[in-house]
Amino acid sequence: MANNRNIEERRDAHDTAKSVGNYLKIYFEKGEGVRLGESCVASLRVHELGKLKGHVKVFSNQDAGQVILDYIDPGKIVNLNVFHKPGVIDPRLVAQRIWAAVEDYMTIEIPRLTAADDEKQECLVNYTIKLLVSTRGGKGLVLDLVEGQEIEPIELEERGRNYVQVMCKLTSDKYGIILPIVEAVEDTISESGLELGKVKRITNTTAQVKEQAEEGKGLSIPIPWKKFKNANYQLMKENQNQLMMKLAEKFGSIDDLEDFVDTLSTKLFKRTSQYDKKRKWGDLDEKTEHFKEMGLVKDTLLGPVLTQDGKDMKEYLLKHKCELEAEMRRKIRRTPGQAAWVSKLGNVSQQVSKLEFTNRNKTMRLNSRSWTGDLAVPETVVQAIKSSLLRNDSRLVIDKGDLMIYRKRSYVPIDICLLIDASGSMVGEKMEAACYLAEHLLLSGKDKVAVVTFQEMRANVVVPFTRRQRDLIRGLNRIVPGGMTPMADGIVTAVDIISSSRVKNPTMVLITDGIPNYPLWSFDSHKDALDAAAMIPDNKIKLICIGVEGNRSFLEKLTDKASGKLFVVDDLNRNNLTNIVKHEKKLMGLSAGK
Repeated sequence: MANNRNIEERRDAHDTAKSVGNYLKIYFEKGEGVRLGESCVASLRVHELGKLKGHVKVFSNQDAGQVILDYIDPGKIVNLNVFHKPGVIDPRLVAQRIWAAVEDYMTIEIPRLTAADDEKQECLVNYTIKLLVSTRGGKGLVLDLVEGQEIEPIELEERGRNYVQVMCKLTSDKYGIILPIVEAVEDTISESGLELGKVKRITNTTAQVKEQAEEGKGLSIPIPWKKFKNANYQLMKENQNQLMMKLAEKFGSIDDLEDFVDTLSTKLFKRTSQYDKKRKWGDLDEKTEHFKEMGLVKDTLLGPVLTQDGKDMKEYLLKHKCELEAEMRRKIRRTPGQAAWVSKLGNVSQQVSKLEFTNRNKTMRLNSRSWTGDLAVPETVVQAIKSSLLRNDSRLVIDKGDLMIYRKRSYVPIDICLLIDASGSMVGEKMEAACYLAEHLLLSGKDKVAVVTFQEMRANVVVPFTRRQRDLIRGLNRIVPGGMTPMADGIVTAVDIISSSRVKNPTMVLITDGIPNYPLWSFDSHKDALDAAAMIPDNKIKLICIGVEGNRSFLEKLTDKASGKLFVVDDLNRNNLTNIVKHEKKLMGLSAGK
């Protein structure tokens, strides 16, 4: 117990646990199981007892969270099995021990918690609500069991097992807590008068997937908004949100998912033509088939319509829309994975300007050379009191050396106008990636974003410069790709909106998978686009052009005319677009600081 160990022993134990956590991370990433001590098997996979005593199988193709807890995303749940001789163990005793172990680990990890009871309690709750304990005596969340809530019974087929299972929802940087949890379970087993079981061998293998016996049932995918017997509300709600996020990502936003679900209504006036749906979402067959596999959609004389499960999903979507949109914003803010193959050409020559503002969280002494900031009155008075006490002054005297000022912080605002090719070839994932980039730029920074599209025979200002996400989404939802590629008109329109708006360090980001095929001033669409590109540096606008390899030759000429940068990618996906633009914004910020 923590109380029986001195602080040095506790710190040594904490360091050991962190090292073990790093070791586990390596094996977990390989999909393998690990033996901790003599009695515990840990992995992110499903475990099964082998035929020989002390033999445990770890199935690399069965994620523990997905199979046992019906999670949507893999790699979220750590599965711990601590084996013992035959007997029943009270899950409440296990939960109390784990609570104490987590508390001890956290107070070493975050020393300030020792004197901050409220913050410590909050951290404990956040940890223990994600730990599910299961023994022959029953199961429950550690938090619920410690608070005295009723123990949930386990399934009949599980009552013959001789191990304690702990399912932990942990990110890889929190794996250090695994060893203290295992030790706490082992201590509980010993105190219960049972011997620990020995794990003699671990086999990492693959499980045979049983195919559906009956025709017409499709894939067996759990529907998490159904109420299952003994289902934990916290886990069930988390799974519901995960599934909704997965579906929303396929369509680009919660609003687009809602629009698509509306088109599957049995009410004729709400249904949209196949042509309109294809223009907006691309490959409809794949998306509709995905819904059918989950039992959300069925075929009728009217075409695909929602099943009862689909209607339940729609009701959940409408009821929790604000919460789901907030979760979607958090996902969009995060930078996606690394960009794939990218070829860069050119350099932006225009200088960028930075803004300075007062940082009222940091102060410094007044520099004798110059007055560089606002006077920090409270800090000045405190410093003067200290100085007066040291000088033994009879009254408070504020000397020049006591003057404190607030520090300055600099920031490089970069307002971006996205110029998006909305011709027919951009339908589907390419357009979804471009719209994702617009939302990511708005949510992850302080700068304004505008969106201009070019398609058919003209360009459209879809979203004027704004900082409001609602305005941005409303405009993005109006984009329906189709038609030709009037690039010259798109460039001119983008230059006009930038020139007529109050923007800082304006940057145009051109995203296209083609070349111009509709002219503006003459009969030569290529020449018109190059002439329009020459207007970009004349108006002190920076250009970043992102295109595909097949159009490199023309795009090189265009970026050369615009004195901009060209990025040629293998695919116009969200990772490539987001990483390129964020990298260029970072470089502009660094150049401003020189």
